[in-house]
Amino acid sequence: MKKVAVSLALLLGAIPLIGATLGDPAAPLQIAEWIKGGPVNLADGKDKTVYVVEFWATWCPPCRTSIPHLTELQKKFKDKGVVFIGISDEKPEVIRNFVQKMGDKMDYVVAADKDRKTFTAYMRAFGINGIPHAFVVDKQGRIAWQGHPMAELEQTIQAILDGKHDINAARKRAEGQQLIEQFYEIAGDDSKKAEADKLAKQIEQLDKELDGIVPGEKFDAEKAVKLVKLDRIMGEYRQAVFTGKTEEEADTILKPAKELALPDIDLDDFKNSVRLQYAFSQYMSEATGKAEDTKLTELAAKIDPAGCKQGMLLNELAWVLLTDSRVKKRNFPLAVKLAKAALDLSDGKNPAFLDTYARALADSGKIDEAIAQQKKAVEAASDKEMKAELEQTLQAYIKKASK
Repeated sequence: MKKVAVSLALLLGAIPLIGATLGDPAAPLQIAEWIKGGPVNLADGKDKTVYVVEFWATWCPPCRTSIPHLTELQKKFKDKGVVFIGISDEKPEVIRNFVQKMGDKMDYVVAADKDRKTFTAYMRAFGINGIPHAFVVDKQGRIAWQGHPMAELEQTIQAILDGKHDINAARKRAEGQQLIEQFYEIAGDDSKKAEADKLAKQIEQLDKELDGIVPGEKFDAEKAVKLVKLDRIMGEYRQAVFTGKTEEEADTILKPAKELALPDIDLDDFKNSVRLQYAFSQYMSEATGKAEDTKLTELAAKIDPAGCKQGMLLNELAWVLLTDSRVKKRNFPLAVKLAKAALDLSDGKNPAFLDTYARALADSGKIDEAIAQQKKAVEAASDKEMKAELEQTLQAYIKKASK
């Protein structure tokens, strides 16, 4: 279910709505101040340089998640004539402070937009509102690709360098994605079935021609309609749970979802995850409010990770319990339970989950156990920067244990 949701989010977030299209000349960068590296003039790179122009902000969590990835790509392609440029529309001093704190973790050109002129020339022109978002400018100075930096950015750059990037096919894919968005807007609406069927035929034909409008995926109109209906049902179920409806009332809302028969959707996991999130929200409301012991104990008892198969969710809840500054009284046993449940779902191999579990143990006073788990986290990490951070935490635990 999570994979489907992410795919749809990436797809629908990358659709041009205004009129600019792939193959158009890249607009000049209008910069108020070059914060790190630069200046960069796209015209100077004609016939020799590929540029990645990425829009981001210091306040944007997904942007911060993308930064290490962009840094790694810049290192990988640096000697191949590829230049990454991160552009934010925030005040230069805000950007500068952030970049200084990031240090080598943000190792590419960074700039402050001039009155959002560059944002307008790229993001607005393509009808994009969400960040982070990247544009690839090829050696001919054309917009060759645009999308989420965690999507097909690396593959696109490599294809351009290898002379294998087909900009016409990319343009058709963008047009196909726009058709898919239109389809999703009316799919499931019986009054617009004829229009949806017509769109589906267009999309299927283009999908076949391109061997996938979305690389690696085949458009399935019937499944798409079911997903739209399922999304609506799930939204109604979530609202019912969070507005205090009884379990029986909420389950009635979810019954039609079972009839859709989507084998890759685990409805029981969805139900358990929603109810877990609701119970956690109730607990956090008290923990950051009056924080009465009796009430906290009562609410904590309702937070049960059993039946939830979403390790990322469980890990995040544990981390919130451990680190949220608003929490007035921390429940370390609950954090340990959630962190352990997340870790078990990864067969004890996820370095981030191991790190959270170690933190929960350390904060519970079980420093020797924390050290053992943190060592596993360091060993499991494949990313160099992550491994270094985990090692730093391990040394802090070892130092604490020696006192």
